[in-house]
Amino acid sequence: MSTIIVPIDGSASERALPVAEMMAARFDAGLVLVHIQERIVGGRGGLIPARLDEAERLAHVRELVARLEGDGFDVELETHRTTLEHPASIIAAAAARHDADAIVLASRGHAPIVGVLASSVAQRLLHTAPCPVLVVTPGTTPEMFPWVDRDHKAAA
Repeated sequence: MSTIIVPIDGSASERALPVAEMMAARFDAGLVLVHIQERIVGGRGGLIPARLDEAERLAHVRELVARLEGDGFDVELETHRTTLEHPASIIAAAAARHDADAIVLASRGHAPIVGVLASSVAQRLLHTAPCPVLVVTPGTTPEMFPWVDRDHKAAA
């Protein structure tokens, strides 16, 4: 394993980051964080961020990248803007470009009926990704990964 894609939007998506870190440490893999800024059409046809706090979210993601680099990880940040393209398509394309070995992302944590009504990024990636997809659920804990210790180092 050499490259792990981690979609991150500066919110609950961070739940996947510790798992990706453990995997990257175990396999000496690089991390590619993919941040997607969704845009909507505003007044006079101008594009505006779908989230009002987008600037703060991107700043937070950049802080995460700096922390990961400080912890010794090989990390890259890709940022994308989209109006109509589904984020899963952008993530799958990034995985293909980087010849990624895995995509690690957090589930939204909604009730099952919400997943039926609104197609989530994770659901789409399970069908379109060019590599395995690991979906980190709200109940995921480090103890579920016995092949690494709590310090994110490879188990002996």
